[in-house]
Amino acid sequence: MSIVYTYGSGLYLNITNRCPCSCVFCVRSKTDALGDADSLWLSGEPSVEELVAELERKGAGSYREVVFCGYGEPTERLDVIKELSPIIRGRWGCRIRLDTNGMGSLINGRDIVPELADAIDAVSISLNAPDEPSYLDITRCRFGEGCYEALLGFIRECRDRIGDVTVSVVSGYITQAQEYRCMEMASEMGVRFRSR
Repeated sequence: MSIVYTYGSGLYLNITNRCPCSCVFCVRSKTDALGDADSLWLSGEPSVEELVAELERKGAGSYREVVFCGYGEPTERLDVIKELSPIIRGRWGCRIRLDTNGMGSLINGRDIVPELADAIDAVSISLNAPDEPSYLDITRCRFGEGCYEALLGFIRECRDRIGDVTVSVVSGYITQAQEYRCMEMASEMGVRFRSR
């Protein structure tokens, strides 16, 4: 079980396996691990102390960026993000990014972007589709109708409060025309776009 793992040039924090979505493309349905992780399936959610110890063991100071991203939606544990981020900044001086499905405010029952703005430097948000019906087909999000508008609101607020925002789609799961529309939407919202 890996709670901190390297993937590419980043150091990733696997803090939960909980997620409100069951995306058709989700990598966790295809493999148990990524990067140098042995398994990203958790037997229990790690404490902040456990994460700090593992960051120390992994030599966090030698990485430019630490990313909250594992086999679950990190904002399911907003408290951990908020508690751990200042430790990471203070001890290792790393840039902090959140990879999210954008459902954090719905998960937590309140607008969490102001809290995230104090905790992270950048955010990558899964846009996945250019409209709600396509989004629900792809993500199978438990929040159902209205969650896509919440996602778009989350993206805009992150743009306004955090600034460094990238939205993404997974190529091959929507049409080229839909992907192009997502790219247009990113441009209209003033955020970066990535096809992965």
